[in-house]
Amino acid sequence: MVLPQSDGGEERLPLRLVGATLPGYWGADGELAAGTPYGYSIDGGDLLTDPRSVWLPDGIHGPTRVFDPAFDWSDDEWTPPDLGSGVVLRLDVATFTREGTLDAATRHLRSVADLGIQGVELSPVCAFDPDEGAAKGVRLYSVHEPYGGPRALQRFVDTAHAAGLAVVLDIPYRWAAAAGVGLDVFGPYAVGSPSPVRSRSRGGTYRPGAGPASDRVAAMRPRTGQIPLVRPRTGQIPVVSGRGTTPSAPTFRTDGGSHAAPRFNLDGSGSRGVRDFLLDDAKHWFREYHVDGLVLDVEALTDRAQIPFLGELADTVVSMGEERQRRFALLVDGPGRSDRLATVVHRMLTAPGDPRDIDDLRLLADQVHPSVRRAVRQAPAARRTQRSDRRAGATVVENITRLPGAVHTTPWADHDGDRPLLDLEDLDSRASLLACSVLAGTPLVLDTRHVPVVARTDRDRRLAAWAHHLLKLRHDTSDEMDLPMEIRASADNTVVAALRGKGALIVNAGSGLAAVRLRTLLRPAENDLQAPAPAAFRLIAAWEPGATRLVGDTLTIPPRMAAVLRAD
Repeated sequence: MVLPQSDGGEERLPLRLVGATLPGYWGADGELAAGTPYGYSIDGGDLLTDPRSVWLPDGIHGPTRVFDPAFDWSDDEWTPPDLGSGVVLRLDVATFTREGTLDAATRHLRSVADLGIQGVELSPVCAFDPDEGAAKGVRLYSVHEPYGGPRALQRFVDTAHAAGLAVVLDIPYRWAAAAGVGLDVFGPYAVGSPSPVRSRSRGGTYRPGAGPASDRVAAMRPRTGQIPLVRPRTGQIPVVSGRGTTPSAPTFRTDGGSHAAPRFNLDGSGSRGVRDFLLDDAKHWFREYHVDGLVLDVEALTDRAQIPFLGELADTVVSMGEERQRRFALLVDGPGRSDRLATVVHRMLTAPGDPRDIDDLRLLADQVHPSVRRAVRQAPAARRTQRSDRRAGATVVENITRLPGAVHTTPWADHDGDRPLLDLEDLDSRASLLACSVLAGTPLVLDTRHVPVVARTDRDRRLAAWAHHLLKLRHDTSDEMDLPMEIRASADNTVVAALRGKGALIVNAGSGLAAVRLRTLLRPAENDLQAPAPAAFRLIAAWEPGATRLVGDTLTIPPRMAAVLRAD
């Protein structure tokens, strides 16, 4: 161990093998005081940064400072909302406020809650080199010092819980094994692997690195004889495949070319230590920062081991939930997953009339619905304590829908490919995309572009008010969110209706005013005796209420706008 001194010198202390209980691990005989800088040296070499560094005020390549995690938490009575059906807002700390810090973002958490949102999802906050960028390597255990460091994240989470908001953290596994971090000098942490090359064309095909998408989600499910999975409905993670394609689907290189990037060694020689490193990191965020959930990039965590790492991680989170008497959430995501709905709706609004987009919407509605209900993991009865109940454990949240800005800041995003969605300036189209996403019923991750919490203009305030109204409608009809959704379209495919229960969302994707006959578009299917009659529908919300009218049987709706109807 290397202890830098204030006079520029350094003190070197020996480490020893911990023992048979932790084979391969080294430790010191004593503890260092909080604030003490230190590093490691291998075979007398230069100072190396601790891979488990929590506090790095001197940058990701400088010495670590000992961080005291003790904090005056006020969330002892906190019970997280159900993120399996809730709505969260993704916040990018660097861009959410002018200051670009966690403390500045904390001041807006009450406004986020007032919109009717249940939680916030933080873009990666792990420390990185500002000159190189996060994609060149992050320290997985630490909080970026320019954001405020580890203490600022504790303040953020405690304030969020006081406001009734859950906090979900995006862990940048793709960036944590990068060569610039230097984990390879400590052991076989990383191996080379293909990285995704995104395809935004209609002909892009889904080519995961190791089997179909459902295989990697299944890896989170328990092995025989272990933790049971309570799953009211079964279903795979859907892949939209209209016309044999997947909107926004990734492809993967297998030639080890210029796009190859390191990934964590989860199934090769020495992988036990790597798995322990990642499992301990997950426990670190739950334990020291009280976060309520993690976003899992399943493509970055793929392995071919007999015991999949994702399953082991889920088991660990279940145990943490039992220990803390809290249900944590694991959000399943990755390339080509959560942006499918936004991609299809964007195409429909920018190039209306293509029947293939209607087909894609129908496939999404059919494939997502069977697995809307969340997967819940609990310990078997033999392991439950007297205090254990169904609030402890882990919820696996699948079939997420993200708005474009919430995709753009994910570690797997192709920023060039995401620009068309993110740069959509037409306010009417953005409002329609927001309506489609909020009322789709899937677990939803909003962005601050479509839901401007810090409203600085009249446009921002109007969009925020629309979001608040839509979220209230979603809450008021939550008992219908598990019902099947039916997609219908006008003869020219420019007007689309999504029907579920007693509600109907109608979007005019065309460029002209549309006059829609409800008895034609909303007519109940043959033999469907429970569907409401077209005459029972009333207009309850519209982006442009002055120009959107329901007179008798005819709904008049302006171009690129949305209207919500409800049957009496």
